[in-house]
Amino acid sequence: MNAAETAASGIGADLVRRLFVLLKAATVYGPNNEGYRTHSAEARGTLTAALSRADPVRVEVREDRLFFNGAPITLPPGEAGVRFLCAELRRCGAGGLEFRGARAALELDAFVFAFVSGGARRERSLSDTARLLRDAGVNAITPLEPAGEDEGACERARTPEPEFGADAARRAFSRAVDTVEEVMARTRAGQDADLGEAKVAAAELAEQVVADPQALFELSILQRFDEYTYAHCVNVSIYSIAIGDRLGLGTARLAELGFGALFHDLGKAQLPRELIDKPDEFTEDDWRLMRRHPALGARALLALRRPLDAQLARAISIAFEHHLGLDGSGYPKLTPPRRQELFSRICAVADAFDAMTSGRVYAKRAMSPDEALRRMVQRAGTAFDPLLLRVFINIAGVFPIATAVRLDTGERAVVRRNGDDLLRPDVVVLADDGRARAKSSRRAIQRTLDPEENGIDAREVLRRAASASSSVTLEKSR
Repeated sequence: MNAAETAASGIGADLVRRLFVLLKAATVYGPNNEGYRTHSAEARGTLTAALSRADPVRVEVREDRLFFNGAPITLPPGEAGVRFLCAELRRCGAGGLEFRGARAALELDAFVFAFVSGGARRERSLSDTARLLRDAGVNAITPLEPAGEDEGACERARTPEPEFGADAARRAFSRAVDTVEEVMARTRAGQDADLGEAKVAAAELAEQVVADPQALFELSILQRFDEYTYAHCVNVSIYSIAIGDRLGLGTARLAELGFGALFHDLGKAQLPRELIDKPDEFTEDDWRLMRRHPALGARALLALRRPLDAQLARAISIAFEHHLGLDGSGYPKLTPPRRQELFSRICAVADAFDAMTSGRVYAKRAMSPDEALRRMVQRAGTAFDPLLLRVFINIAGVFPIATAVRLDTGERAVVRRNGDDLLRPDVVVLADDGRARAKSSRRAIQRTLDPEENGIDAREVLRRAASASSSVTLEKSR
């Protein structure tokens, strides 16, 4: 890359980041919001600077890479801004965007809100997108056809992308549970299992988590299944994918991680059902048997009559290693000690959090999510990778979904959803009788509460609130 291309790449990278932030902001805030206006001014300034060097300016996507006026933008392919912009352009049937003249900067806000209109992640054709922009009065910013294809060819070759939103998330969750159940049932019966459906389910989960991790987190807390183990595997897959996404893993690796996490506990299918479902505390003999499940899981995956591709190889490693512990103090005991691979370390964090908050096997009394995180932090550096644990806390929130809290108004509440401000999540405020109620006033979290001591069934509160939409976003105290 020569000096001119290097300079162009730097300007292009800055423009991509600004567009990414602005499009994200437009999905949350209105055009008159102070935060949005700040991002808008920064993006307009960057676009104006780019246009002063070359007019028109083109940002194009080719095979998951972004190009600025023909020069490759030197950002990691898995970087959030690149992935988001590539996905959004494809969603709208476009291969890129062209910005022409000073008017492009003036029309940027109209472009952004037209581009994100019609519902998050809704798929459109290139002609529909172009018409939408024209209707919004946008004439200096034009969507481009995909490289090397006319629109008709693109539409014929396109495979329908999955839907997004609460219903789509629920379908992806249920499909994954059904898939895990099928594979475990066949493993328990000593039969071969087809992993093709599982790979599709893992890819679908990955797409949903990247689109809206909080929607899947809420489902993982609220869904009820007769067989805990299956839902647990899906929860662990969701949490693992969310960590991987925050680390910047690309689409293929996220699907690989999600697939492996789905079957991290496959070895339990070969343990006695009475042990898995035992309601009492485990004896030492019980634990001795339970500690066999990582090796049993790896062996079961190896026994499948399937080619040993990358996804299956990763799944075998995750199944065997997810209880090893960062320092090797877990199980199975190995001589010499073996260091967990990255995916296994990710899965270990996800597995422990879900097990602790579900009240199964490892903690017979379900812990509140915030208590589980505190316990895990105490074991950072020994059982868990401190960096990955910190990443997970940043995703789950300082006050994770289903945490019971006391507000500075004296009211009790349950956390329903986390946003950009981890200290001010959406909450369901409780009336004196413990039922959910909606009320708008400025309030902040004072401290967390023990739900058992305060008679709060956090999951039931959230289930009831889900149909009533009674959450409140906490605001900064004035």
